[in-house]
Amino acid sequence: MKPIIGITAQQQENLYDYKLQPVYPEVVIQEGGLPLMIPIVPSDQLDDILDLVDGVIMTGGWDIDPNLYGEETMPETGQINFEMDEFDSSVIKNVLARDMPFFGTCRGAQMLNVMTGGTLYQCIEKQLDEPLKHKQEHGREHPVHHVEITGGEILPPLFPGGRTRVNSSHSQGIKTVGEGVEIAAQSPDGLVEAIEMTDKRFVLATQWHPENFALKGHEPSKSIIEGFINAAAEYKKSKS
Repeated sequence: MKPIIGITAQQQENLYDYKLQPVYPEVVIQEGGLPLMIPIVPSDQLDDILDLVDGVIMTGGWDIDPNLYGEETMPETGQINFEMDEFDSSVIKNVLARDMPFFGTCRGAQMLNVMTGGTLYQCIEKQLDEPLKHKQEHGREHPVHHVEITGGEILPPLFPGGRTRVNSSHSQGIKTVGEGVEIAAQSPDGLVEAIEMTDKRFVLATQWHPENFALKGHEPSKSIIEGFINAAAEYKKSKS
């Protein structure tokens, strides 16, 4: 049986509806997995949900409560969903404890960093000197700036030139990295664009959205998702 990939869905403002962009389940299917949407569930049922899956993708969405990394909220910080923060925090803690494969994009990368003790820029445009454009208006299938591949074990073999162009759709970003977290990519303005935990089976998170490029046939982006799915398949075998 194919590995089952849990994908976190973003709770909407009315707190009743959930949003999951089709690109996430589509790319999981394309690269050989079976997608399963994960909404917010009571904490005492999270273990039962994670028992069903072999890997987790944490998607983009809300800004993150600065209190989680010891800061007061700036006026520029966007909408915060405290329930989503609490749930995503629990997911990451449980996934890391299980050594389950994890892939995060955008907010997912930021949550991974915060849950390992890192901090964020609440507003890139205000807090970063001479920032690039990190919140593009055009579709995510088109890149907007370069990143340099600077470390980790997963990305360097996929980008032998050490550089690639990425999409960008975020106003917050990683400032200091958490414990056990390695910077894997940075943009020319110095912002962290990817992080990895090399002591884990597969823990990679990108500030950009390779899933959009993967659906368009971009081979390195496909390989990122494929590597995650393969790690989930190995994790599945280890459970049996």
